[in-house]
Amino acid sequence: MNHHVWNHFATDLSKEFLVFTPDLPGFGKSKILTTPFSIDDVAQRLIEWLDNEKQKKSVIIGHSLGGYVTLAIAAKRPDLLAGLGLFHSTALADSIEKKESRTKVIEFVEKNGAPAFTSNFIQPLFADADHAGIEMVRNIAVQSSAEAITGYTLAMRDRPGRERLLESFDKPILFIAGEKDGGIPVKSIRYQASIARHPYLHILKSVAHMGMFENQSLTLEIVRSFASNCTR
Repeated sequence: MNHHVWNHFATDLSKEFLVFTPDLPGFGKSKILTTPFSIDDVAQRLIEWLDNEKQKKSVIIGHSLGGYVTLAIAAKRPDLLAGLGLFHSTALADSIEKKESRTKVIEFVEKNGAPAFTSNFIQPLFADADHAGIEMVRNIAVQSSAEAITGYTLAMRDRPGRERLLESFDKPILFIAGEKDGGIPVKSIRYQASIARHPYLHILKSVAHMGMFENQSLTLEIVRSFASNCTR
């Protein structure tokens, strides 16, 4: 969402690669799309930005929501990618239960406002409830507007599954999953890796949904190695 989540990652990776960390539309300094919008709409905005930057054959790593956008970019313009990474993300559509949960988030934010939600949803994303990164991520999250939260929650709820893309994409796909991620079961990620043509699968122990903070050194090395393989 907000590029500041990647500050430490970007600093290290930029020693070897040209690194871009954009704000998705509606977060940070990026103007939100007209609501309602879809994940495909967000992907189109990013495609236009990549074309404007004259970036081709990029390795795009998407965390959580960013992974959904990455898959949509790959579906629309596979020529732009040398590889893609699903960092605590999934190609599967929401289950019925998850869709209901998304709807409840929208209703909660509309009733109670954005800060009431953004102040409380970060801690459960970490395996360690006292992790030092929680406060930093929370400070980033509370900057999000109600319009962005409800708009993206609706877009995530209604996004399509991308299993066929996994099966047909002829470039490397990185899967990073947290053993303790309550929102994305490891079993589902193992399945997705099994149907991809060129999968790179990593299951992180003692990690939930925020591996870039929970085990920064390991995930940084995983991403670095993957990007090197894609760009050779």
